[in-house]
Amino acid sequence: MKVVQFGLCYSPNLGDGVIADCVGHAITDRKPKAKVVHIDMSARRDFGQVVIKNREAIIAIIDHLPLFVQQRLALWKLNRTIDGVEDEWTKAAEGADLAIVGGGQIFSDASLNFPIKVGRAFDVLKATGTPTAVYAVGVSKNWTTKGKELFHKMQSVDLRMVGVRDAGALSAWKAQVPFLPRPELTLDPGLFAAAHYGPAEASSGIGVCVTDFVILGHHASGSVAGSAKGGVAFYVDVIKLAVARGESVTLFSNGAAEDQALLAKVAAHPDLAAAIAQGQVMVPPAPTTPRDLVAIIASCKAVIAHRLHACIVAYSYQRPIVGLGWDAKLESFFEVAGQSPFFSSDPNLTAEDIVSMVLQAIAAGIDPVAHQRVLDEAWDGVDRLLATITPPDGA
Repeated sequence: MKVVQFGLCYSPNLGDGVIADCVGHAITDRKPKAKVVHIDMSARRDFGQVVIKNREAIIAIIDHLPLFVQQRLALWKLNRTIDGVEDEWTKAAEGADLAIVGGGQIFSDASLNFPIKVGRAFDVLKATGTPTAVYAVGVSKNWTTKGKELFHKMQSVDLRMVGVRDAGALSAWKAQVPFLPRPELTLDPGLFAAAHYGPAEASSGIGVCVTDFVILGHHASGSVAGSAKGGVAFYVDVIKLAVARGESVTLFSNGAAEDQALLAKVAAHPDLAAAIAQGQVMVPPAPTTPRDLVAIIASCKAVIAHRLHACIVAYSYQRPIVGLGWDAKLESFFEVAGQSPFFSSDPNLTAEDIVSMVLQAIAAGIDPVAHQRVLDEAWDGVDRLLATITPPDGA
C-alpha cells in the first residue's frame, strides 16, 4: 500500500513537520506494510530550505497592498515555484492507493497562499486519478472569491472523505463548501507525538514558546494574547515572574526564523542575565527538525504557547498547557482537550495572569482518563480515513 501526504513537512514552523511525522506514524501503526510519501506543498525538499527570504518584511508590505495586487503577486510567485516541482508531485501520486491532503491550517486564505498550493495539489491528483481524502485540517472562514474557486478544485478529484480537526473548522467548511462529501471530525495527528517520538522525562521546568507577534498578526482571526505590550516586554515579564515564583523556565520556539529572532532578543534582555547565568532560565539550541522540537517540549513540566502544536505536543505527553490565543484553532483545541480554563486571547493579558494560569494548570494536571478518550477519538479518525481505501482485487 502506498499513501502520499500533501502537507508542509519541511516547514520552518516545525509543528507542521510534527503533523507529517504523526500522519506517517498513524498509517504505519494501522497498516505496517504501508509506504508513506510526504510532499511539501511549499515546494521545499528538506529542512532549512528557504523558499521566501525576508518573509516578515515581505508580509508587512503585502498586507498594505490592495487585495487584487496581493493575489496577482501570489499567483505569479507561487505558481512559478510549484511549476518546478509538479513533476515530482505527479510521480509521487501515481499509483498511490490514497492521497491525503492535510493536516494543518491549510484551508485558510491569506493572500491566496494556501488556495494556490492546495489547488495545485488537486490539479495533480485529478491528473493521476488518485483517490483522495482531506484529513485533520484546520479551516478558516476567510475564503475570498478567488480562494474559494481554487479550493473548490477538490470537486474534480476522487474525494473519498473530508476530515476537519475541530468544531470551528467544521462550521467554517460547511459555510464555504456547498457540496459533498460532508465534513466529519478527525482530530489533529499531532496527538500521536508521544507514541511516535517515544517517552521523555519532564526535567526542564516551564516551557515558554516564543512567537513573533507580527507573523501571528498576519494570520490571526482575532486579537493576539498579550500583544498590547509588545513581544520582548511581554515574554520578559512572564519569565521574570515565573522565576520569582520559584520556577525554572526553558525558552524555545517552533523553529521559524522570525520566532528565533525574537527569542534571541528576549534571551539577551538585561533583566534575564542573572537568571540565565544561574540556570533558572535555559535557552537550548534552536530546533532544526520536528524531533528536536518535540524533545524540548517533552522535557518541560508545562508549556505556555501561542503556537498550536507546541500545545498539542505537550498535551500528547500529558504536560499541562496554557494557550495564548490569536486564532480560533487554538481555542478549539483547548475545548477538545478539556483545557479551556487555561486559555485566553486577551491582548491585555498580563504576566500575573499567565503565571497564575500555568501554576493552576500544573496543580490540576492532565486527567489520564480524559486524555485517553481524546487519543481514542484521534485514532478513530485514522481508522475512518484508512477505510476509504479501495481494497485490491480479491482482497
